[in-house]
Amino acid sequence: MALPRPDIEAVLGHPVAMVIPPDGDHSAWIAVSVVGEPPRVRAAWIRPDGQVAARLGCPPGIPSPVRPAVAAVVDVDADGVADRVVLGRVTPGLRAVRVLIADPETLEVEVGPEDIIAARLPRGIAVVAIDPLGPSGDAVGRLERTGMADLQSVAGRLEGHLGSSHGMAAGFGAGDTVADLPTAEMEAGYSARLPTEVPDGLTLATVRVEPEAAYPFAPPSIAIAWSGDDDARILIRQCPGPLAVPELPDGRGREVDIAGVPGVLRGRGQGIAFVVWEQGGRAFGLQARGLDDIDDVALAVARSIPHLA
Repeated sequence: MALPRPDIEAVLGHPVAMVIPPDGDHSAWIAVSVVGEPPRVRAAWIRPDGQVAARLGCPPGIPSPVRPAVAAVVDVDADGVADRVVLGRVTPGLRAVRVLIADPETLEVEVGPEDIIAARLPRGIAVVAIDPLGPSGDAVGRLERTGMADLQSVAGRLEGHLGSSHGMAAGFGAGDTVADLPTAEMEAGYSARLPTEVPDGLTLATVRVEPEAAYPFAPPSIAIAWSGDDDARILIRQCPGPLAVPELPDGRGREVDIAGVPGVLRGRGQGIAFVVWEQGGRAFGLQARGLDDIDDVALAVARSIPHLA
């Protein structure tokens, strides 16, 4: 039974950006679309009888020139459908991605409508990385396997975990401690934005340059810490480009205003607060700990960082 796109959209109740047809090993159609803000890719598996065997939505993700792909590897085993696919998006203007798998072959996937990447994968073979390809066919970046989400839909139950795609961790990450801020700025290739308000008693203590494992060709973060007595600390991490995995308000965090732009404040308990925001094409993450009125202090320091033009 052939299912034209209008019929698929009628079954699902929403528009579909692209459809992956059945092949010799798979009987289901895969309907792919983008929804929400921040956007996320969603997919549905439709059997030949027109019944929906599985639906799932990937975690929200935002590709950008410095992190040109976001993706999830999805395994489905439900209601007579067994499939494995890669789902994601790339920054506008790219023509394809090269999926590197643990096999001598690679898989080249053309970019679909709404900058979607969607393709079936061999089962039982690991994905190593995704290289987005520019118009000339050259790779313009890389998303390592550690940065991809893993999703499994089994008998109607959805499981999985986020990859380590670019977010803003609450502490220091992998990287190198450098002598001073000018050294960090030279290595990172951009000037850091510093707060004009830091609590009394804290002094600049540590400066680090922290490349990101998931996007090895992206500019690194600069992480700066001011420390004081009794383990008091303010740590600020910043990097060019938006977060590939946006920070969203939820049951553990609330939306706050950071000098005119939205941010998310999370309380980690035990005297720790964490703020994430984006402004002027740069992402910031701030951790405060060991201080009185911790939420107010974290917000005051964040709001004192000069805006980028």
